[in-house]
Amino acid sequence: MEWYKDFYEEQFKWLQSDKTYNMEALMDQLVTKVKDNFTGTPKRILELGGGSGQFAVAAAKQGYDVTVIELSPSAVEHMKVLAKKHHVEENLHIIQGDFYKVELDKKFDVICYWDGFGIGSDADQHFLLKRISNWLTMEGVALIDIYTPWYWAKAKGQKMQFENYVSHYDFDAYQCRMINTCWLADDESQKITQTLRCYSPADLILLAKNLNLRLVDYEPAGEMDYENWEYNPNAPLERAMTFMAVLKREV
Repeated sequence: MEWYKDFYEEQFKWLQSDKTYNMEALMDQLVTKVKDNFTGTPKRILELGGGSGQFAVAAAKQGYDVTVIELSPSAVEHMKVLAKKHHVEENLHIIQGDFYKVELDKKFDVICYWDGFGIGSDADQHFLLKRISNWLTMEGVALIDIYTPWYWAKAKGQKMQFENYVSHYDFDAYQCRMINTCWLADDESQKITQTLRCYSPADLILLAKNLNLRLVDYEPAGEMDYENWEYNPNAPLERAMTFMAVLKREV
């Protein structure tokens, strides 16, 4: 599982140097998802893997007390600048570290993990879900983006070209893992690879068994039509690249 320590730092630097990629637009649409999936008014939000901070800053700007754990030093520095730009330093608490290891003494109403669940083995995911369960308040909710096996099996061999780097997709059917290898457009020798375990909703229910967590809802995300090079944001679950799992604690 050690690959992720280098991958996300390098990927962030590449995106940061891509002039076509907007790393400052606040993700208010994700804050809306938080509101839509929590009964009442959440106060404390924990984000796992905050990346550029576009969600964390957006949530803090709307008055939430936000804690974010991010491994990449470059991403953390960018997040601090973005927080200062929007004057939310007081209610945005940034922890540079590994959320598999960081110890927290707070409970949270909402825990978000956007785009990245599945970096380790089933045992690693089980361990992380246990941590999430322990960090949630009794009425809390976890919103987690899950990669689907059917989409990524179909996407095997596809390639996407960004301004300064290339992203290639593969799929390990036996391990049920999406494999994403990236390299600089002008230097293919510099390759970085991430691999994410893919799950169906039924798989996730089995993974969370005996963890005091239950899947109460899910929201399919979109799909990429590689033949016509178009993105469909409203794909049904059976075609979606990911789904947002809504998990609550068992009462």
